[in-house]
Amino acid sequence: MAMFNPLNILVALQPGLGSPEEYKDIIENKFPEKAARGEIKIRLLQDGSASSIPDEYLDTHIVGAGVIVERVPEMKDLQWIMSFSAGIDHWSKWGKLPSHVPLTCLPGGSGIPVAEFVIGLMLNLAKKYNLLWDQQKNRQFIRVRGEELYSKTIGIIGLGGIGRQIAKRAKAFDMHVIGTDIMKMDIPYVDELYLNEQVDEVIRQSDFLVLSCPETKDTQGMMNERTFKLMKNTAYLINCARGTLIIKDDLIKALKEGWIAGAANDTQWIKNPLPSYLPPEDELWDCNNILITPHISSWTDMYATRFGGVFADNIERFLNGEPLLNVVPSFEGKPQWLK
Repeated sequence: MAMFNPLNILVALQPGLGSPEEYKDIIENKFPEKAARGEIKIRLLQDGSASSIPDEYLDTHIVGAGVIVERVPEMKDLQWIMSFSAGIDHWSKWGKLPSHVPLTCLPGGSGIPVAEFVIGLMLNLAKKYNLLWDQQKNRQFIRVRGEELYSKTIGIIGLGGIGRQIAKRAKAFDMHVIGTDIMKMDIPYVDELYLNEQVDEVIRQSDFLVLSCPETKDTQGMMNERTFKLMKNTAYLINCARGTLIIKDDLIKALKEGWIAGAANDTQWIKNPLPSYLPPEDELWDCNNILITPHISSWTDMYATRFGGVFADNIERFLNGEPLLNVVPSFEGKPQWLK
């Protein structure tokens, strides 16, 4: 497609979550001749705020971003956007994406790293590695009895791309895998499947309850005082989905009053800075039976390779006048380049 020469591509990431240069290298390796001839121009930003985007970037044709790029509405020749995340709720909530611009993502793109992270959190909760590490730092040689994952029930709320990767790895530990989905079907590695409206039954049965569903009006606040009290008092809650799925005050109460054995939370409630944040004065830090991690379950050495590879593939499809991969439903836009 020779409509744009050069083709201006903007890559923007949030500070502290990778380097945009990694994506630049992937694109240039995909199109070495075009890059050498200057037919593709790649701009890099470590921020997406309006103040960080110079006026000369407003002629951008393609955006790949892990943040909201606030001057997108001013980019009159913008053709499409790829979100470098499995979820696109931040773009949806922002509400300023031009209606003609398609939005793409990588469904399940975080499945492998998040699933590995969830298994690590479960093992930490069961084996008390954090307690043993604290003892080592204090030169204390104290035996701690752990638990086993073997034969325990893991309940996965949301058996999408990430949830299915969690199920696969949990089954390797001989766990009993149950979970929820929008319809009944056979899902590999899942022993019992419940409909979304049967979520309470999954909560009741689970020894490890894993939240792996998107944030919707139905899932916001789904873990609250009522549902915490459905859990076994020996059970653990793990959240690598969205902080808003949990009523934080009710989680604190559940932990402090022993309604549940413990929790691990990788996604927090404050969305600025992205992806989420928990300030040091928050009361949750005072709970001694929770693991708090800084929203990193999907961020690994393969993140840019995985998302950047699909981004580069879609750039190729765009240049060839072909439909893009993984266009988000309801964000199809009005692509003008299709043959």
